[in-house]
Amino acid sequence: MPAMRSALLLLALIALFRPAQADEFSVQIHSERPFGHFVGDLVRARVDVHGPENASLISASLPHPGSLTVSLDLRDVSTEEIEEMGAKFWRIHLTYQNFYVALDVRNLEIPRFTLSFSRPGGDMAVNVPGWRFGVAPLREIAPEQKEKGADYLRPDPVADSVDESKPLATLITSAAITIFFVLAVARDRAWPPFHKRRARAFSILARQWAVKARGPCGEEEFRLAMRKLHRAIDTACGRSILKGDLAEFFRGRPEFASSRASAERFFAVSDEVFFNGASGSTSKDYSIADLVRFAEELAEREKTR
Repeated sequence: MPAMRSALLLLALIALFRPAQADEFSVQIHSERPFGHFVGDLVRARVDVHGPENASLISASLPHPGSLTVSLDLRDVSTEEIEEMGAKFWRIHLTYQNFYVALDVRNLEIPRFTLSFSRPGGDMAVNVPGWRFGVAPLREIAPEQKEKGADYLRPDPVADSVDESKPLATLITSAAITIFFVLAVARDRAWPPFHKRRARAFSILARQWAVKARGPCGEEEFRLAMRKLHRAIDTACGRSILKGDLAEFFRGRPEFASSRASAERFFAVSDEVFFNGASGSTSKDYSIADLVRFAEELAEREKTR
């Protein structure tokens, strides 16, 4: 019987003790580095708050970033909530910045703050105590005594010699390449001083007809396109060219000799359209697309001159 009474008493004590333990909060502060901070350094710390499972942290009670003292700012606050073995703990990451210009090694204090937790029985405040971190000066308070005032000054650095020949050569080369390409574009586009060269009539027609080749073409439009190509050939030769004059045309403009077959086909279709009364858009399966390809072929040869 005494043993049973002892066991019952022990169980009653455990039952009374466990709720009291579950309702308690504990605070632990972990500083990343408690010493050796200079002006402008970031001071990081972690606060672990352990509490009961039915508690919830009120986020509005967290410290807000901003100025805390004349020489200390709170830069960032973030939290983690972790549950384990019927309890919770909250991990609060704090980042401060030190602006204290230290003349000697000393400790500075980070102010305390209070966190609020909500529970079914009502809110509870948990105090997070302040803690200290060490700061160090960037230089000694008084320099070592020197015989002359000039000895306190550092010597002037030796000026590095700069070789200007390489940048100058690079500049001249870049300028020459730029001028070359500008002249090449000016010649291709017939800009001054190349505006007096022979006009590229076939290139102009090829650009104008590039869209027409994708759609249908009426008979009258086809006839007009053939007339324009005839005038371009006349301009290239310097006089009117008919089918029987092609040999003379190729002797005067040998760069077009490789297009002889296409030219003969074009003039054959032209004879049918303008002299035999054939339908322009359907004559011998010669369409506006064929006409555009012939103009593009002549435009390519035209650029070689």
